[in-house]
Amino acid sequence: MPIPEAVTAAKLTRAYRQLLSMSETPWGKLVVASKLDRLEVNGITSPDSSVSDAVWHGVWQTNAMDLESKLAHRAALMDGRAHATVWPAGDWVANDEQEITRWTSEEPRVTLDDSSVMVVEYVEGSRRERIGALRRWRDPNVDGRDLVTLYRRDGIYKFQQAKTDAGDRRFTAAGVSWEPREVDGEEWPLPNPLGVVPVVELGVNRQLAPGAFTHCSGEFANETGLIDKVNLLTFLGLVVAVSMSFPLRVLIGEEILRDDSGKAIPPFDAYIGGAVQFENPQAKLAQYEPADRGALSIYGELQQLAKSTSTPGHYFPLADTISNVSAETIRAFEGPLHAAVNGSHKPSLGEGWEEVLRLGGRMLPEPVELSQRAAIMWADHESRSLAERADAFSKIAGSLPWQAAAELALALGNDQIRRYESEQAGSALTQIIARLRDDDAARSPESAPLVAT
Repeated sequence: MPIPEAVTAAKLTRAYRQLLSMSETPWGKLVVASKLDRLEVNGITSPDSSVSDAVWHGVWQTNAMDLESKLAHRAALMDGRAHATVWPAGDWVANDEQEITRWTSEEPRVTLDDSSVMVVEYVEGSRRERIGALRRWRDPNVDGRDLVTLYRRDGIYKFQQAKTDAGDRRFTAAGVSWEPREVDGEEWPLPNPLGVVPVVELGVNRQLAPGAFTHCSGEFANETGLIDKVNLLTFLGLVVAVSMSFPLRVLIGEEILRDDSGKAIPPFDAYIGGAVQFENPQAKLAQYEPADRGALSIYGELQQLAKSTSTPGHYFPLADTISNVSAETIRAFEGPLHAAVNGSHKPSLGEGWEEVLRLGGRMLPEPVELSQRAAIMWADHESRSLAERADAFSKIAGSLPWQAAAELALALGNDQIRRYESEQAGSALTQIIARLRDDDAARSPESAPLVAT
């Protein structure tokens, strides 16, 4: 990156090189992290609990999506979108009508990509009906050539960058010559018996836009100029701190002494406890105060960034520290953040994850159809104490099944609810067995009391 002319003219080249790396702070990462921490998938509900359990354990848990989903959420918050590809780890078996009967794999495999390698095409005006998807990447194991996989409803087409333009099966696209990429033991193209593009887009901050490609934006995509301004003010503040943060003393009226090379010699050495003597009675010593770095404060810009991204202001450094703040005040500060996460991000990302689980359910060894009424459950990260949650649970448990009350008030997920149901059933069974044993013991002749005769 070239050094700006203004920096060179001000003779700050050395300071520029030393301080530039110190002045760049990842404020965008803070904006993303504030929402990422509140996006945690906790389960899925559907009218048929056996189906939701099957896709949760067979698709979500087996692919370690508790961890992987966080990576997808981070990519989506950074770039506006991430992508999940669902495909069986083995082959599919069909009957004479080419209808799927079962998959030979243990479970479907879910792989994630960011927007730099994957793009999804939709039917004009739709944000759900997918026409195709294209993944392009470079594999160092294939001579460093670009590879492409085209996902369509009728099949999966794999291509690689051709070494030459000659050949019957070669074609040119985007200025590059391509040829089919054939895999041993695999058909080309690879059949797609589902009839659905197996790539799902996980987007945030969607907007209505014409065309076959959706419009999504990252959390700070519209605030990059403001972040650059904060970093610039930080850099200038560091320059002031290094070059102009100490008092400047000037000797006026004394002859400037020079050495043999013409270089000026300091008129005196200033040190703590030292004394200075001037030969010229007209000479005097003046002092200029150091520059005020506070004039380059970034607090105002950080407040703008907090408001424009719905990030709580107390997440950023503040001019005045916050202390002795009540829980109600903290909730008020975090209100816009929870509104953005719960009202926008969770519904948008949730629709994507539901489609992922819906596709995965059809690829299980025992296929299941996840209902369109299924809904992703999210962990509740709002600032509420356990006492408040327990109070809410006790108030609604009388009118709702305890599972529903636990989901609403305690934010319990599928696994937790199933575990508690199992423990409750085990406890009830233990009580029944103990009661039967007591009854048998009461009816046994050996247990009758001895009567003296």
